[in-house]
Amino acid sequence: MNQARKTQPDKVASSASAGILLTKGGLLVLLAVMVLAAWNQQVVIVILLGLALSAAGLSSLWSRLSLSGVSCQRLLSENRAFPGETIELKLKLSNRKLIPLPWIEVDSEIPLQLLADPASLPAGETPGTRLLSHITSLLWYTSVSWRQKLDCPRRGYYKLGPVTVTSGDIFGWYPRSITWKRTDEIIVYPKIFPITHLAIPSLYPMGETVAERRIFEDPTRTIGVRDYTPQDGLRHIHWKASARHQNLQVKVFEPTTTLKVALFLAVDSFQNYGVAAEDFELGISTAASIANYLVQQRSQIGLFVNSRLPDTSQAVRILPGGSLNQLLNILEALAKVTYVTSNSFTDFFQDERGRLPWGTTVVLVISKPPEALPALLLRLKGSGCKSIVIQVGGEGDAGAHHADSWYKIRSAGEFLEFKSRAAV
Repeated sequence: MNQARKTQPDKVASSASAGILLTKGGLLVLLAVMVLAAWNQQVVIVILLGLALSAAGLSSLWSRLSLSGVSCQRLLSENRAFPGETIELKLKLSNRKLIPLPWIEVDSEIPLQLLADPASLPAGETPGTRLLSHITSLLWYTSVSWRQKLDCPRRGYYKLGPVTVTSGDIFGWYPRSITWKRTDEIIVYPKIFPITHLAIPSLYPMGETVAERRIFEDPTRTIGVRDYTPQDGLRHIHWKASARHQNLQVKVFEPTTTLKVALFLAVDSFQNYGVAAEDFELGISTAASIANYLVQQRSQIGLFVNSRLPDTSQAVRILPGGSLNQLLNILEALAKVTYVTSNSFTDFFQDERGRLPWGTTVVLVISKPPEALPALLLRLKGSGCKSIVIQVGGEGDAGAHHADSWYKIRSAGEFLEFKSRAAV
């Protein structure tokens, strides 16, 4: 999808003179000297100062008009990519007026991670950026464009900074600049590894597919009532219908077969435990790979991460769903995940667990197991939920016997071995 954004709004103009004598005060001094020279009949000095003042006036006028009718566009061939792919950046500069521009410079702030040789470029005003500069001349009603390949070596959320266009008179005495503050973003999704099989247990698979046999029931979809039997749970009693019929009635639910999974990533379990950055990236890729696998299995998948996203400063909360955009939303959120946490995973999980649909299977991606993990797993089991723990690169297995499945992953190559490495 082409991403084209005119950088016309939010512009800030600035101007400066090349020297003290070219400022308003300096020109007034030169004018006074010329009048004094004319009073003393110094013809040569008067001519020279007159030429200088005329050139300064003409240059100032030219400079004031130099950026009028100038527009700049920054276009991206894509604004979403996977690691290892490249994106083409195109800068297009246009001069839509009769006055030519003997020189014009365009500076665009680019995150250094996207540049092949960032060390050769000057630093931008925004930390972590480099200035991609181009200098040219433009005649009347002409345009020029430049193309640059941007590398996407690793997952992340990258903001392209403002674009600054500088021009002026032919002598360069009065340069003027316009900075367009609007920014573009590039999102690099995490790596996705193939999974041949991942056994996800669930007592209550749920979803959009109606089963031919009434094996599992979705308590969110009541299709009627029937008489109570001793095998029915009290929580399924329909009290209003019971009052009308003068005997106990229970709800009848629609049967379903599709699984609902809530995927949790514990960011703080990767911190301060000597866990390598590669393990953190592997944990994010693990979550992305599981989400991709479950979507292919037509399961409903949600994502919860206790990380403050750089664009919203909010944690990730995506409820389980099966829409076409669900996987893209999950991958985009994982691309933005950083080490900055919103709160501890224990508190985060307690807050979000109550919002999950009934019968959801919980998948936890962790490194160093939190101290409260055994208690969390016991609560899940007590509420009738199944749980899977996927441990990436960390040590210890506290609470392993409370989980329905416990996997350990130390490298990307172990994804194909999910089934054989399960330990209940």
